[in-house]
Amino acid sequence: MAMTNYPDHYSGVCVSARTNTVYVMRVPGSDLDATVTRMAAGWPLLKVTFADVQASDNQLRALVDRIKADTTEWQAKGVAINGLTIAPNGAGVVVETPQWQTAEADIKARYGPLVAEVR
Repeated sequence: MAMTNYPDHYSGVCVSARTNTVYVMRVPGSDLDATVTRMAAGWPLLKVTFADVQASDNQLRALVDRIKADTTEWQAKGVAINGLTIAPNGAGVVVETPQWQTAEADIKARYGPLVAEVR
């Protein structure tokens, strides 16, 4: 529901079976919280917690695609992009490169604050 109805706000969920808690990661600024809270009301033992993130899952996937499209350009600069993932906590995109120490500043400068980590 959240991916379909709130694509610019929904980032992801984590579930703790031990504590009966669903953690909803989302960009603030919509009625997603109210909708999820209303839907969860039917399960009184379920706890719902909301966590602010900078970007939606769609925005982070778009950044992954943008970086993938630039890999040839990075290779020409001597930087091998070996992996791109979305951080599980919704913090942004993780870029994996053996040249992380020398390329981190350039990568972050090019793609901005949605690059959570270069490693």
